[in-house]
Amino acid sequence: MAGSVNLGLTVLVDLAPVRELVLDPRRLGSAQHRSSWSDEVERRYREVEAAMDHLALPQTWQGRSPAWVDQHLELAAELVLQLGELRGEYARTRAWGDHLLEIVTDGSAPWRAELMLRLSEVHRVSGNQERTAALVRQAADLLHLLDLSPEEVHELAPISCHALLCLGSLAMVEDRPDEARTLLGHAWSHGTDSNEHLWSLVGFALVEAGDGHHDAALALEDAAIAMAERLDDLRALQATRNNRACTLRQLGRLDEAYAEFADLLPTILAEDIPDVVLTSAEDFACVLFDIGREQDGALLVGAAMAERDAAGVPRLDFQYASIEASIAAGRARLGHDWDTLVERGAALGVLAAVASALRPATER
Repeated sequence: MAGSVNLGLTVLVDLAPVRELVLDPRRLGSAQHRSSWSDEVERRYREVEAAMDHLALPQTWQGRSPAWVDQHLELAAELVLQLGELRGEYARTRAWGDHLLEIVTDGSAPWRAELMLRLSEVHRVSGNQERTAALVRQAADLLHLLDLSPEEVHELAPISCHALLCLGSLAMVEDRPDEARTLLGHAWSHGTDSNEHLWSLVGFALVEAGDGHHDAALALEDAAIAMAERLDDLRALQATRNNRACTLRQLGRLDEAYAEFADLLPTILAEDIPDVVLTSAEDFACVLFDIGREQDGALLVGAAMAERDAAGVPRLDFQYASIEASIAAGRARLGHDWDTLVERGAALGVLAAVASALRPATER
Protein backbone atom coordinates (compact mmCIF):
# COMPACT_ATOMS: atom_id res chain seq x y z
CA MET A 1 0.00 0.00 0.00
CA ALA A 2 2.33 2.68 -1.25
CA GLY A 3 -0.25 5.43 -0.65
CA SER A 4 -0.96 4.51 2.97
CA VAL A 5 0.07 6.35 6.11
CA ASN A 6 0.78 4.47 9.31
CA LEU A 7 -0.14 6.82 12.15
CA GLY A 8 0.82 4.44 14.89
CA LEU A 9 -2.87 3.71 15.40
CA THR A 10 -4.87 0.61 14.57
CA VAL A 11 -5.80 1.76 11.07
CA LEU A 12 -3.94 2.50 7.89
CA VAL A 13 -5.14 5.49 5.88
CA ASP A 14 -4.88 4.91 2.15
CA LEU A 15 -4.36 8.17 0.27
CA ALA A 16 -4.36 6.57 -3.18
CA PRO A 17 -8.16 6.49 -3.66
CA VAL A 18 -8.48 10.16 -2.74
CA ARG A 19 -5.64 11.10 -5.05
CA GLU A 20 -7.32 9.15 -7.85
CA LEU A 21 -10.61 10.93 -7.14
CA VAL A 22 -9.30 14.49 -6.80
CA LEU A 23 -7.04 14.23 -9.87
CA ASP A 24 -9.61 12.38 -11.97
CA PRO A 25 -9.32 13.54 -15.61
CA ARG A 26 -13.07 14.21 -15.58
CA ARG A 27 -12.35 17.46 -13.71
CA LEU A 28 -10.80 18.80 -16.92
CA GLY A 29 -13.30 17.26 -19.32
CA SER A 30 -16.66 18.31 -20.66
CA ALA A 31 -19.25 20.09 -18.53
CA GLN A 32 -21.05 16.78 -18.08
CA HIS A 33 -17.87 15.01 -16.98
CA ARG A 34 -16.98 17.80 -14.56
CA SER A 35 -20.45 17.71 -13.08
CA SER A 36 -20.35 13.96 -12.47
CA TRP A 37 -16.88 14.28 -10.96
CA SER A 38 -17.96 17.14 -8.69
CA ASP A 39 -20.95 15.12 -7.49
CA GLU A 40 -18.68 12.21 -6.61
CA VAL A 41 -16.31 14.49 -4.69
CA GLU A 42 -19.28 15.74 -2.68
CA ARG A 43 -20.44 12.19 -1.92
CA ARG A 44 -16.97 11.22 -0.75
CA TYR A 45 -16.13 14.47 0.98
CA ARG A 46 -15.38 12.78 4.30
CA GLU A 47 -12.63 10.79 2.60
CA VAL A 48 -11.21 14.02 1.21
CA GLU A 49 -11.25 15.65 4.65
CA ALA A 50 -9.54 12.64 6.20
CA ALA A 51 -6.82 12.76 3.54
CA MET A 52 -6.27 16.46 4.20
CA ASP A 53 -5.90 15.79 7.91
CA HIS A 54 -3.28 13.10 7.27
CA LEU A 55 -1.39 15.19 4.74
CA ALA A 56 -1.11 17.87 7.42
CA LEU A 57 0.91 15.49 9.65
CA PRO A 58 4.71 15.78 9.30
CA GLN A 59 5.13 12.00 9.60
CA THR A 60 3.01 11.52 6.48
CA TRP A 61 5.83 12.98 4.40
CA GLN A 62 8.82 11.48 6.19
CA GLY A 63 10.88 8.85 4.40
CA ARG A 64 8.98 9.22 1.13
CA SER A 65 10.51 8.97 -2.31
CA PRO A 66 10.83 12.17 -4.40
CA ALA A 67 8.18 10.80 -6.77
CA TRP A 68 5.72 10.23 -3.90
CA VAL A 69 6.30 13.73 -2.56
CA ASP A 70 5.67 15.30 -5.97
CA GLN A 71 2.52 13.24 -6.49
CA HIS A 72 1.09 14.41 -3.20
CA LEU A 73 2.15 18.02 -3.70
CA GLU A 74 0.13 17.81 -6.91
CA LEU A 75 -2.79 16.44 -4.88
CA ALA A 76 -2.41 19.23 -2.32
CA ALA A 77 -2.41 21.91 -5.03
CA GLU A 78 -5.61 20.50 -6.52
CA LEU A 79 -7.24 20.35 -3.09
CA VAL A 80 -6.42 24.02 -2.54
CA LEU A 81 -8.08 24.84 -5.86
CA GLN A 82 -11.18 22.76 -5.26
CA LEU A 83 -11.79 23.53 -1.58
CA GLY A 84 -10.47 27.07 -1.49
CA GLU A 85 -11.21 28.72 -4.81
CA LEU A 86 -14.27 26.73 -5.87
CA ARG A 87 -15.92 25.43 -2.70
CA GLY A 88 -15.25 28.65 -0.78
CA GLU A 89 -13.60 27.17 2.33
CA TYR A 90 -11.17 30.06 2.35
CA ALA A 91 -9.99 30.22 5.97
CA ARG A 92 -9.53 26.47 6.34
CA THR A 93 -7.72 26.11 3.02
CA ARG A 94 -5.37 29.03 3.74
CA ALA A 95 -4.35 27.57 7.07
CA TRP A 96 -3.97 24.07 5.66
CA GLY A 97 -1.91 25.16 2.65
CA ASP A 98 0.37 27.45 4.66
CA HIS A 99 0.94 24.62 7.11
CA LEU A 100 1.90 22.21 4.32
CA LEU A 101 4.48 24.65 2.97
CA GLU A 102 6.04 24.75 6.44
CA ILE A 103 6.25 21.00 7.00
CA VAL A 104 7.02 19.77 3.47
CA THR A 105 10.56 20.77 2.64
CA ASP A 106 11.18 18.20 -0.08
CA GLY A 107 9.72 17.94 -3.54
CA SER A 108 10.65 19.34 -6.92
CA ALA A 109 10.55 23.06 -7.62
CA PRO A 110 7.64 22.89 -10.11
CA TRP A 111 5.24 21.13 -7.74
CA ARG A 112 6.19 23.24 -4.73
CA ALA A 113 5.68 26.30 -6.93
CA GLU A 114 2.28 25.06 -8.11
CA LEU A 115 1.10 24.64 -4.51
CA MET A 116 2.27 28.19 -3.76
CA LEU A 117 0.45 29.57 -6.79
CA ARG A 118 -2.81 27.82 -5.93
CA LEU A 119 -2.55 29.02 -2.36
CA SER A 120 -1.79 32.57 -3.48
CA GLU A 121 -5.17 32.72 -5.19
CA VAL A 122 -7.00 31.79 -1.98
CA HIS A 123 -5.10 34.51 -0.12
CA ARG A 124 -5.89 36.95 -2.95
CA VAL A 125 -9.61 36.29 -2.77
CA SER A 126 -9.41 36.69 1.01
CA GLY A 127 -7.86 40.14 0.66
CA ASN A 128 -4.38 39.23 1.95
CA GLN A 129 -2.38 40.95 -0.76
CA GLU A 130 0.93 40.80 1.12
CA ARG A 131 0.80 37.01 1.46
CA THR A 132 -0.40 36.68 -2.13
CA ALA A 133 2.54 38.65 -3.45
CA ALA A 134 5.03 36.72 -1.32
CA LEU A 135 3.77 33.34 -2.55
CA VAL A 136 3.76 34.37 -6.20
CA ARG A 137 7.29 35.75 -6.00
CA GLN A 138 8.55 32.68 -4.13
CA ALA A 139 7.07 30.44 -6.81
CA ALA A 140 8.60 32.51 -9.60
CA ASP A 141 12.00 32.39 -7.88
CA LEU A 142 11.77 28.61 -7.41
CA LEU A 143 11.18 28.22 -11.15
CA HIS A 144 13.76 30.88 -12.14
CA LEU A 145 10.80 32.02 -14.19
CA LEU A 146 12.13 35.23 -15.71
CA ASP A 147 15.34 33.50 -16.80
CA LEU A 148 13.63 30.66 -18.67
CA SER A 149 13.95 30.41 -22.42
CA PRO A 150 10.75 29.93 -24.46
CA GLU A 151 11.70 26.27 -24.84
CA GLU A 152 12.09 25.86 -21.08
CA VAL A 153 8.78 27.60 -20.47
CA HIS A 154 7.18 25.12 -22.83
CA GLU A 155 8.81 22.16 -21.07
CA LEU A 156 7.53 23.34 -17.67
CA ALA A 157 4.01 24.11 -18.93
CA PRO A 158 1.37 24.37 -17.61
CA ILE A 159 3.05 25.30 -14.29
CA SER A 160 5.27 27.91 -15.95
CA CYS A 161 2.23 29.39 -17.70
CA HIS A 162 0.40 29.51 -14.37
CA ALA A 163 3.34 31.32 -12.79
CA LEU A 164 3.45 33.89 -15.61
CA LEU A 165 -0.29 34.43 -15.18
CA CYS A 166 0.06 34.99 -11.42
CA LEU A 167 3.09 37.25 -11.79
CA GLY A 168 1.31 39.27 -14.47
CA SER A 169 -1.82 39.55 -12.34
CA LEU A 170 0.33 40.74 -9.45
CA ALA A 171 1.87 43.43 -11.66
CA MET A 172 -1.64 44.53 -12.65
CA VAL A 173 -2.81 44.80 -9.03
CA GLU A 174 0.38 46.68 -8.10
CA ASP A 175 -0.29 49.18 -10.93
CA ARG A 176 2.52 48.17 -13.25
CA PRO A 177 0.45 47.80 -16.44
CA ASP A 178 3.32 47.57 -18.93
CA GLU A 179 4.96 44.75 -16.97
CA ALA A 180 1.57 43.07 -16.66
CA ARG A 181 1.06 43.21 -20.42
CA THR A 182 4.47 41.63 -21.03
CA LEU A 183 3.83 38.74 -18.63
CA LEU A 184 0.21 38.12 -19.57
CA GLY A 185 1.09 38.39 -23.26
CA HIS A 186 2.67 34.97 -22.91
CA ALA A 187 -0.78 33.64 -23.82
CA TRP A 188 -0.14 34.74 -27.42
CA SER A 189 3.51 33.78 -27.70
CA HIS A 190 2.83 30.27 -26.44
CA GLY A 191 -0.15 30.10 -28.72
CA THR A 192 -2.25 27.19 -27.46
CA ASP A 193 -5.62 26.85 -25.75
CA SER A 194 -5.24 26.26 -22.02
CA ASN A 195 -6.79 27.34 -18.76
CA GLU A 196 -3.70 29.38 -17.91
CA HIS A 197 -3.68 31.17 -21.26
CA LEU A 198 -7.40 31.83 -21.00
CA TRP A 199 -7.07 33.54 -17.62
CA SER A 200 -4.10 35.50 -18.97
CA LEU A 201 -6.38 36.93 -21.66
CA VAL A 202 -8.91 37.81 -18.96
CA GLY A 203 -6.18 39.56 -16.98
CA PHE A 204 -4.88 41.40 -20.04
CA ALA A 205 -8.40 42.69 -20.70
CA LEU A 206 -8.57 44.01 -17.13
CA VAL A 207 -5.29 45.86 -17.67
CA GLU A 208 -6.68 47.50 -20.80
CA ALA A 209 -9.97 48.36 -19.10
CA GLY A 210 -8.07 49.84 -16.16
CA ASP A 211 -6.24 52.13 -18.57
CA GLY A 212 -9.52 53.19 -20.18
CA HIS A 213 -8.98 51.16 -23.36
CA HIS A 214 -12.43 49.60 -23.28
CA ASP A 215 -12.63 48.69 -26.97
CA ALA A 216 -9.34 46.79 -26.66
CA ALA A 217 -10.61 45.11 -23.49
CA LEU A 218 -13.79 44.03 -25.29
CA ALA A 219 -11.80 42.43 -28.10
CA LEU A 220 -9.68 40.52 -25.58
CA GLU A 221 -12.79 39.38 -23.71
CA ASP A 222 -14.31 38.13 -26.94
CA ALA A 223 -11.13 36.13 -27.58
CA ALA A 224 -11.23 34.74 -24.05
CA ILE A 225 -14.89 33.76 -24.43
CA ALA A 226 -14.08 31.91 -27.65
CA MET A 227 -11.24 30.03 -25.92
CA ALA A 228 -13.45 29.19 -22.92
CA GLU A 229 -16.05 27.77 -25.30
CA ARG A 230 -13.41 25.69 -27.09
CA LEU A 231 -12.20 24.39 -23.72
CA ASP A 232 -15.78 23.91 -22.47
CA ASP A 233 -14.73 25.75 -19.30
CA LEU A 234 -17.93 27.02 -17.68
CA ARG A 235 -16.21 28.81 -14.79
CA ALA A 236 -13.91 30.81 -17.06
CA LEU A 237 -16.77 31.48 -19.46
CA GLN A 238 -18.85 32.93 -16.64
CA ALA A 239 -16.01 35.15 -15.41
CA THR A 240 -15.23 36.44 -18.89
CA ARG A 241 -18.86 37.13 -19.74
CA ASN A 242 -19.19 38.99 -16.44
CA ASN A 243 -16.15 41.12 -17.28
CA ARG A 244 -17.47 41.70 -20.80
CA ALA A 245 -20.76 42.94 -19.34
CA CYS A 246 -18.76 45.36 -17.17
CA THR A 247 -16.89 46.61 -20.24
CA LEU A 248 -20.19 47.12 -22.09
CA ARG A 249 -21.38 49.19 -19.12
CA GLN A 250 -18.23 51.30 -19.21
CA LEU A 251 -18.79 51.85 -22.93
CA GLY A 252 -22.32 53.09 -22.18
CA ARG A 253 -23.98 50.08 -23.81
CA LEU A 254 -26.27 49.61 -20.82
CA ASP A 255 -29.04 47.58 -22.44
CA GLU A 256 -26.49 45.03 -23.66
CA ALA A 257 -24.82 44.93 -20.25
CA TYR A 258 -28.14 44.36 -18.50
CA ALA A 259 -29.11 41.59 -20.93
CA GLU A 260 -25.76 39.85 -20.38
CA PHE A 261 -26.13 39.89 -16.60
CA ALA A 262 -29.77 38.79 -16.81
CA ASP A 263 -28.70 35.75 -18.81
CA LEU A 264 -25.56 35.05 -16.79
CA LEU A 265 -26.50 35.56 -13.14
CA PRO A 266 -28.83 32.56 -12.73
CA THR A 267 -25.99 30.23 -13.75
CA ILE A 268 -23.49 31.98 -11.47
CA LEU A 269 -25.90 31.76 -8.54
CA ALA A 270 -26.44 28.06 -9.23
CA GLU A 271 -22.69 27.39 -9.21
CA ASP A 272 -22.47 29.21 -5.84
CA ILE A 273 -18.76 30.08 -5.75
CA PRO A 274 -18.84 32.84 -3.11
CA ASP A 275 -16.34 35.30 -4.58
CA VAL A 276 -17.77 34.92 -8.08
CA VAL A 277 -21.37 35.35 -6.90
CA LEU A 278 -20.62 38.49 -4.87
CA THR A 279 -18.43 40.14 -7.50
CA SER A 280 -21.01 39.57 -10.22
CA ALA A 281 -23.84 40.84 -7.99
CA GLU A 282 -21.96 44.08 -7.30
CA ASP A 283 -21.11 44.52 -10.97
CA PHE A 284 -24.79 44.07 -11.86
CA ALA A 285 -25.74 46.61 -9.19
CA CYS A 286 -23.69 49.20 -11.08
CA VAL A 287 -25.72 48.57 -14.22
CA LEU A 288 -28.87 49.10 -12.16
CA PHE A 289 -27.52 52.40 -10.82
CA ASP A 290 -26.53 53.51 -14.32
CA ILE A 291 -30.00 52.83 -15.76
CA GLY A 292 -31.70 54.69 -12.93
CA ARG A 293 -32.85 51.78 -10.78
CA GLU A 294 -31.15 52.97 -7.62
CA GLN A 295 -33.38 51.11 -5.18
CA ASP A 296 -32.68 47.72 -6.74
CA GLY A 297 -28.99 48.58 -6.92
CA ALA A 298 -28.85 49.55 -3.25
CA LEU A 299 -30.61 46.34 -2.20
CA LEU A 300 -28.03 44.33 -4.12
CA VAL A 301 -25.09 46.26 -2.69
CA GLY A 302 -26.43 45.73 0.84
CA ALA A 303 -26.88 42.01 0.25
CA ALA A 304 -23.40 41.61 -1.22
CA MET A 305 -21.74 43.62 1.56
CA ALA A 306 -23.34 41.46 4.24
CA GLU A 307 -22.42 38.20 2.54
CA ARG A 308 -18.85 39.37 1.91
CA ASP A 309 -18.46 40.05 5.61
CA ALA A 310 -19.88 36.62 6.46
CA ALA A 311 -17.70 34.78 3.92
CA GLY A 312 -14.51 36.77 4.60
CA VAL A 313 -13.99 37.74 0.95
CA PRO A 314 -13.58 41.52 0.60
CA ARG A 315 -13.80 43.09 -2.83
CA LEU A 316 -10.27 43.82 -4.00
CA ASP A 317 -9.10 47.40 -4.42
CA PHE A 318 -8.75 47.25 -8.20
CA GLN A 319 -12.21 45.68 -8.43
CA TYR A 320 -13.75 48.34 -6.20
CA ALA A 321 -12.22 51.11 -8.30
CA SER A 322 -14.28 49.92 -11.26
CA ILE A 323 -17.62 50.25 -9.42
CA GLU A 324 -16.97 53.09 -6.98
CA ALA A 325 -18.30 55.91 -9.17
CA SER A 326 -21.61 54.18 -9.98
CA ILE A 327 -22.25 53.28 -6.35
CA ALA A 328 -21.39 56.79 -5.18
CA ALA A 329 -23.75 58.33 -7.75
CA GLY A 330 -26.57 55.96 -6.78
CA ARG A 331 -26.04 56.68 -3.11
CA ALA A 332 -26.13 60.41 -3.70
CA ARG A 333 -29.40 60.17 -5.62
CA LEU A 334 -31.01 58.06 -2.88
CA GLY A 335 -29.93 60.34 -0.05
CA HIS A 336 -31.30 59.28 3.32
CA ASP A 337 -32.98 56.21 1.81
CA TRP A 338 -29.60 54.60 1.11
CA ASP A 339 -28.96 53.18 4.59
CA THR A 340 -32.49 51.77 4.86
CA LEU A 341 -32.22 50.02 1.50
CA VAL A 342 -28.76 48.64 2.25
CA GLU A 343 -30.04 47.19 5.53
CA ARG A 344 -33.04 45.71 3.75
CA GLY A 345 -30.72 44.16 1.15
CA ALA A 346 -28.59 42.59 3.87
CA ALA A 347 -31.71 40.96 5.27
CA LEU A 348 -32.83 39.77 1.83
CA GLY A 349 -29.57 38.14 0.74
CA VAL A 350 -28.03 38.13 -2.71
CA LEU A 351 -30.26 35.44 -4.21
CA ALA A 352 -33.47 37.28 -3.35
CA ALA A 353 -32.03 40.69 -4.26
CA VAL A 354 -30.98 39.46 -7.71
CA ALA A 355 -34.37 37.81 -8.24
CA SER A 356 -36.09 41.06 -7.29
CA ALA A 357 -33.92 43.09 -9.68
CA LEU A 358 -34.58 40.69 -12.57
CA ARG A 359 -38.38 40.82 -12.26
CA PRO A 360 -40.14 41.95 -15.41
CA ALA A 361 -40.98 45.65 -15.45
CA THR A 362 -44.70 44.86 -15.16
CA GLU A 363 -44.10 43.13 -11.80
CA ARG A 364 -42.01 45.80 -10.12
